[in-house]
Amino acid sequence: MDDEKKLEENIWKFYLFRIFSGMMFSLPIIVLFWQDNGLNLFQIMVLQSLFALAVVLLEIPTGYFADIFGRKKSLIISSILYLLAIVFYSLGSNFFQFLIAEIFFSFSMSFMSGADSAFIYDTLKGLGREHLFKKIWGNILFYSLIAMSFASIVGGFIGGIDLRMTFYATIPFFLIATFFTFSLVEPERRKTIIKQEYLKQIFQIIKFSLIDNKRLKWLMIYSAIVISFNQTSLWLYQPYFKLSGLDIFYFGFIFAGFNIVAALTSKYAHIFEEKLGEKYSLAMLFVLTSISYLLMSNFVFLFSFSFAFLQQFVRGFSNVVIVDYINKLAPSEIRATVMSVEGMLSKLCYALIIPFIGWFADVYTLPQAFFILGITVFVLGGISMLFIHRLKLA
Repeated sequence: MDDEKKLEENIWKFYLFRIFSGMMFSLPIIVLFWQDNGLNLFQIMVLQSLFALAVVLLEIPTGYFADIFGRKKSLIISSILYLLAIVFYSLGSNFFQFLIAEIFFSFSMSFMSGADSAFIYDTLKGLGREHLFKKIWGNILFYSLIAMSFASIVGGFIGGIDLRMTFYATIPFFLIATFFTFSLVEPERRKTIIKQEYLKQIFQIIKFSLIDNKRLKWLMIYSAIVISFNQTSLWLYQPYFKLSGLDIFYFGFIFAGFNIVAALTSKYAHIFEEKLGEKYSLAMLFVLTSISYLLMSNFVFLFSFSFAFLQQFVRGFSNVVIVDYINKLAPSEIRATVMSVEGMLSKLCYALIIPFIGWFADVYTLPQAFFILGITVFVLGGISMLFIHRLKLA
């Protein structure tokens, strides 16, 4: 009975952890912060590409760490490293100093990726409620994104006074978030993988994910395309807002709106998915992403940022639905590592895309960069869905 109570407490503690770690006040102004410190769009995209490549290298080993040593330990390490990254950013003033901070971020994200959803899934499984994962995970993302929305509005005001101050303001909230990770209880698993022949076991899990289980493979490939192309726009929003004539005062409100749309979509994703079914739930993701980019490319005016709300719908929906599909196909003892394989593919695709898009936006124009993104995601997403359909996987 006590064990069940402790597992119940995991859920509300994890809610609070995600809320406090969502207080990222720098997000709506970070591109302006980089530019204010001398970086151009190409350098910004290279910085993010190097971050993503670091995550690619770390994603699977850290997921494997979570499967062997526990998801709680991974969450603790992730929180501490994120806190260090924020501190380095608050003190940095050039590309190489920001790169050090991004390396800390990459370690933090890698330890978090896969371990977070696996932790909640196994907690629910211990309570006999794993069928509620989509709903619970959607609610967690909802409150996390609402917190990010609040932080975006406040961050816009703080950034209007001092861009660097947004990083200082984030530090106490991450200290509290880190405290909550220490209070979590590791859910019991039916079995754990043996702590020997690490590399061999990692390659076996990669083989299982990308070769042996065809359904899992194509879900991961499709997920990588949708998530990476959808995420690329994040670093283009702020220069796009300026291009459309929007005052910086409103940046925080728009980012808050983005997070609210993603939050609501996450919260109700399980309802949409049950009505649409897996096939149409997956198919609409690449179509909506492509349409939004093409609209942003062809219509640039004061309110053209509204087209990006389609990307926020995709962001909120995919984070719940695709994660649920993959979790269902992954055995409990290797679930975090399997999720890390999916994260690795997404980050690898992202790392390959963004330097080219940054260069293209610098040399040509932002609308043309959005056009390239829209056409490419439509072609690659469409091809992936054809394979999924042919294999009758959706």
